[in-house]
Amino acid sequence: MTGRWHFRDHEAERRLFNRRVLLASSAIFLLLAILVAKLVDLQVVQYEYFSARSDGNRLHVQYVPPQRGVIYDRSGTLLADNLPVYNLTIVPEEVNDLAVTLDYLSGLVELSDSDLETFENQLRRSRVPYSSVPLRYVLTEEEKYRVAVNGHRMPGVRMEPQLMRHYPFDSLTAHSVGYVSHIDQQELDALDETEFENYGGTTHIGKTGVERTYEHLLHGQVGYETVEKNNRGRVMRVLASTEAIAGNDIALHLDHRLQIAAEAALGDYRGAVVAIEPETGGILAMVSKPAFNPNLFVTGISSRDYDPLVNDTVNTPLFDRSISPYPPGSTIKPFLGLAGLQLGLVDYEFTIDDPGYFQLPGVSYRWNNYTMRTAIGGGHGITDLRKAIYQSSDTFFYDLGHRMGIDAMHDFMSLFGFGGNLALDIAYARSGVLPSRDWKLETRGEPWYPGDTINSSIGQGYMWATPLQLATAASMIANEGRAVRPRMLKSVGGEPYRFEEEFSAADVVLEDPDYWRYMRDAMTMVVHRPYSNVFRDYGTAYEAIARADPDMNYKIAGKTGTAQVVGISQSIRSSTEIRVSEQNKDHALFIAFAPAGHPRIEPRIALAVFVENGEHGSTVAGPVAKKVTDAWLLDILQLDLTVELEPEPAPEQDPLQLNPSEVAALDE
Repeated sequence: MTGRWHFRDHEAERRLFNRRVLLASSAIFLLLAILVAKLVDLQVVQYEYFSARSDGNRLHVQYVPPQRGVIYDRSGTLLADNLPVYNLTIVPEEVNDLAVTLDYLSGLVELSDSDLETFENQLRRSRVPYSSVPLRYVLTEEEKYRVAVNGHRMPGVRMEPQLMRHYPFDSLTAHSVGYVSHIDQQELDALDETEFENYGGTTHIGKTGVERTYEHLLHGQVGYETVEKNNRGRVMRVLASTEAIAGNDIALHLDHRLQIAAEAALGDYRGAVVAIEPETGGILAMVSKPAFNPNLFVTGISSRDYDPLVNDTVNTPLFDRSISPYPPGSTIKPFLGLAGLQLGLVDYEFTIDDPGYFQLPGVSYRWNNYTMRTAIGGGHGITDLRKAIYQSSDTFFYDLGHRMGIDAMHDFMSLFGFGGNLALDIAYARSGVLPSRDWKLETRGEPWYPGDTINSSIGQGYMWATPLQLATAASMIANEGRAVRPRMLKSVGGEPYRFEEEFSAADVVLEDPDYWRYMRDAMTMVVHRPYSNVFRDYGTAYEAIARADPDMNYKIAGKTGTAQVVGISQSIRSSTEIRVSEQNKDHALFIAFAPAGHPRIEPRIALAVFVENGEHGSTVAGPVAKKVTDAWLLDILQLDLTVELEPEPAPEQDPLQLNPSEVAALDE
């Protein structure tokens, strides 16, 4: 019986239960301890870290772009302004169907293919959620009304105000002032770390002209805003802000009235005018024509507007002729003449008998005078330096250049800025070519030949100069050698601006200071030398300037120039049957300063005029210069130029009875 019954061991069961309870309690306590430790770590030890992360998800710092500084001319007239405009933007996260919305908007505002393409490109870029994407810039008043009235039908579509760059004179200052446009990735990559931070939120940057040169002054300092966003990225409120610092307002030496006058003086011609104030070096006018409307580039120019600009190979409106080099022709003769005086190769009494051509010893080839005299036979006769200037005798300068040599010519003319860029703040201006033996050997791999010197002595061959260089050199003659480097910037924030490189150009010091007076008189005779009893012995610009305005009450010192575009043999050039296409006609040039030789008033303007394919510097470029000097001296400065001018003798009968077209050809 006893073998069939088993009694429970309560003591053993109790001990087992206790062990299990202890084990379970230990596990629970351990887990609880781990939980508490983790909570302590999160809430206490890592409080700063997770607090910052929480704020980072909620608080965001965003950029506040600065207002760009405006640009004035010397009289306080705005050349570049910031106008409030409304742009059409879309917040994609708030739009139910983007395609439907765009289709609906196209019926309210004009949307070009370029607008839609730009919009799609910006959509593909990484951006902050719930930030707006521009669709159309600068809505018209009517378009604003349409969008406002239909706004309830278009969630996510907004009209956002913005200050947009505006150029009130359109093409008048396109090349000189330049323009701003959208900043691209290449420009952002070129910024250093500090600059990159300062361009946060900035959409535009200076691309050309003054806008590019003084970007660092005009841009300003970026500001910041601390904003609170919800979990969908929408801004709920602004918590703190640091104001952006607007860019500096700047004023230029440029005068819009003279700019208008210079552009009008060029008329329908392609060309350039650069005018400088000799005393300060300030650039008063800088015109390149034809030009373009810079306002088209501010918001991103469309293909429809851009294609005509780049495909016009004749007018090339995007090409800045004022800082581009061309053969200077006879406009270099005053500088070569001064070199001859300085080096003792000529003096006031030195003369040659000009037969109308020049030959190197032992060479049969003739370098002819490119004047009407070549066609009618004969040269300039007995010619001194002064006559060689006002009659523009090529033969005289062939001889002088040959005796001087290219090395001495190069060294002296470099003092006037040829072959370089003396402008303080037009770094993008071309330097042209001032040839030398070393230059030709280095660039062409050829030795220098005597014929190269002959061509260079009348501003042809390898010699090239920009209108800016010619105006700079003319201002140095007006200043009697004093080098005042050209500059655009006049003041910053109303305070005169001083350049660190102000005096880095050396003055031209001549052995005899009277050489300046002699050359000024010779250049004055270019314009004011009337008919005399000597056969056709008058200045090359007399017919077109002084004789055309008998009431002219001041004198201009000038020099005409004609530069070949294509090589034409001298036998063909002298033929009356020659027919040259419009684009192959000679360029016309004229340098000048005024008033010249006035007893009370120093020269107030020096300038260079370039007329593309204008043919004659005397009859085309000269009158342009006269209109510009009239505008500056008489209309803008309103100077009292009343002086006792030398009486002009009555014109004598021209023995050849040349017709007007033949008289027009009396040029260098």
